[in-house]
Amino acid sequence: MIENSEKEHGSGIAFVFKIFELVYLALGRISSTTFFRVLKRSQLQVFPLIVVGAVFLCILNFPLQSVTGGLSESLRKLLEDIVNGTYGVAALVLLCSMSYNFGVMHNKKGSGEYASPNLFVIIALSCFFILHGDINFSSFSEIASLGKGIAQAFFVASVSSYLLHKFIDFQMRIPVSGAGYDLFSREILSLIPACVAVILIFGLLKKLMLLSGFTNLQQLKQHLVFATVNFSDSEFLSGLVYTLTSQILWFFGVHGPNCLSFFDSTLFADNIAANIAAVKAGGVPPHILTKGFIDCFTLAGGSGLTLSLIIAILLKGSDSGIRRISMLALIVCVFNVNEPLLFGIPLILNPVYVIPFILTPVLTYCIAYTATLAGLVPVISSVVHWTTPALFNSYMSTGSWSGVLLQIFVISVGVGIYMPFVVIFDRVAKKQYEQGLSEVRAAALGSGRINGYKCLGLSGFEGFVARSLAHDLAYAIRREEQLYMVYQPQVDVDAGKIIGAEALLRWNHPSYGHIPPEVVVALAEDMNYIDRLSYFVLRESCAQLSVWHDRFGKDFFVSVNFTPSLFADEKLDEKVMACLHATQVPADCLEIEITESVAMSSNEWELKNLNRLRKRGVRISIDDFGMGHTSLRYLRELPIDKVKIDRSLTFGFLDDVNMHILSSILDLCQNINMKVVVEGVEDPTQLAQLREMGGTCFQGYYFSRPLSGEECMYFMGDWGRKDSKNIHAFKAMELGWT
Repeated sequence: MIENSEKEHGSGIAFVFKIFELVYLALGRISSTTFFRVLKRSQLQVFPLIVVGAVFLCILNFPLQSVTGGLSESLRKLLEDIVNGTYGVAALVLLCSMSYNFGVMHNKKGSGEYASPNLFVIIALSCFFILHGDINFSSFSEIASLGKGIAQAFFVASVSSYLLHKFIDFQMRIPVSGAGYDLFSREILSLIPACVAVILIFGLLKKLMLLSGFTNLQQLKQHLVFATVNFSDSEFLSGLVYTLTSQILWFFGVHGPNCLSFFDSTLFADNIAANIAAVKAGGVPPHILTKGFIDCFTLAGGSGLTLSLIIAILLKGSDSGIRRISMLALIVCVFNVNEPLLFGIPLILNPVYVIPFILTPVLTYCIAYTATLAGLVPVISSVVHWTTPALFNSYMSTGSWSGVLLQIFVISVGVGIYMPFVVIFDRVAKKQYEQGLSEVRAAALGSGRINGYKCLGLSGFEGFVARSLAHDLAYAIRREEQLYMVYQPQVDVDAGKIIGAEALLRWNHPSYGHIPPEVVVALAEDMNYIDRLSYFVLRESCAQLSVWHDRFGKDFFVSVNFTPSLFADEKLDEKVMACLHATQVPADCLEIEITESVAMSSNEWELKNLNRLRKRGVRISIDDFGMGHTSLRYLRELPIDKVKIDRSLTFGFLDDVNMHILSSILDLCQNINMKVVVEGVEDPTQLAQLREMGGTCFQGYYFSRPLSGEECMYFMGDWGRKDSKNIHAFKAMELGWT
């Protein structure tokens, strides 16, 4: 009986997790579409304006009269100008940002027909003003402000950019082949038909609006709201309709409370007036539904009960960026201004948060209304300023601690509703980041460049990932934090000993974890930080080698990768020797690895640097040997001590082609007395084949993964206590390390 109950309980939990996974996958797919990626990026670009505007809006509307009353007229005018210059133009800024990002996406995912993203902005602006008709200074705030123009900006930017994208893909162009040397003029001229077509479509939309009796989008929007939202004979239903409609409007970018202001001036105003009059007359307030009731119990922190969302993020969120945004938004959210959160996460048109954003206030409204109707909380009969912080506003409105307890309860309910969606949002964001990082890694491994950069020239989301990582990497390099070295031992199987280790750079990002080394190197090259990074690697590696020498004697060397740009440094040999002297490491215990491409393209100055280092006793090796076209002549002319055979030739099963290549390289190096290390050895079959070909020195996961300096020291100490001839028996212990 108990066993059956446990099985049913387990299957129930499994079913819940299955549903959770399906919801996560569905929302992830929706959030990854071009539209929602552009929307999120554009709202984040407007975020600085929103934050500044929110802070100064709170100052202007601070709930204490002693604060706002003490502002001079000139200071108040300055604060109002700042709010108008941020909140007052946010919709227009969002329009420009969205259309520009749509243009970027067009160039990335279109049919190959390039169009300047600025052209998308110009057409969107034109269409925006066409729909709004005659614009003067008095009406400008009606279309450009955060509270009144966001929905129109979403609509116009999305539709105009989509149409322009499609018309360009449909080859709606003027043929300009051979039209002259001014290529930019040719491009703009060729796109005139597509631009005209989009503008004409919006002109047609404007004509249809006029025929319907509306002069602009604002009037049409208000009419649609009035047509669908009406008072109910039931006070409870009227409040429910207000709450639900307000949330739906905000989700689509329409300022719900502003758009439903007729509730404030009629139903809410009449109800609170009746309550105040009843209390003065010594009676019982008759109306539960007031603006104060909505502010306290359904809009705590702002529309969407976003105070609950902030708490849920701080309790359950794992994305450090979103947590920082939430902490920043909390500064103004406590005063019930939630626009920074709406645009910072963002919440507007966010498919992940659509359910809790709309339904949480509806549920808390029902809970609070029921509690008040049951007499658990006094009916609100006083007016409290809308920026009064949570807990304070509930106490001041109800005059009772029971009002505070009710507000705490509904906020807690909201936290519980938001929590699973916070987890889903983090997972979706992480997946998008991983996809972007994968694109950045592919660019880092490739040979191509965009505008002279390997990664920073990328567009779209992956470009954003690259730039964000580059900023963080520059900080890490300057502070020499988050960066560290690991070491992969090199084993001479015939001699039965470890002869050295290759130093490998690692970056443990505080938010994203370990970043692929090839991305780190490519970003450092793009930012001209590669030399500084290379010397950091040299210093750390020599310092670690010095520790090993103190423990085991000077029988070990460390191998360090040097980038091509370092060999242009006239004082390279002096800097290397200074590092060796500071760490008391003999020159012949340092091995500098250069890529085969560097060996092939070395100019006279680079060759001089190589020879100087070699004469001072430093070893030189060619990394990734076998992937290029280095010939016997280059091996003879360059000051090379060793070659490392690229792991792509040894990875996995050794077919006939790879075996012939490897055998040829090993024979070649043996004939000219060149030392060889074979990389990428991962299983005993590989090792046996490579030994039959004449290989003796190896590096790879069969022996050890890359280890920290301390782990590597223990590894070398353990190796010395084993039967060095029995490599395969040693592998059994190593399984725990890989």
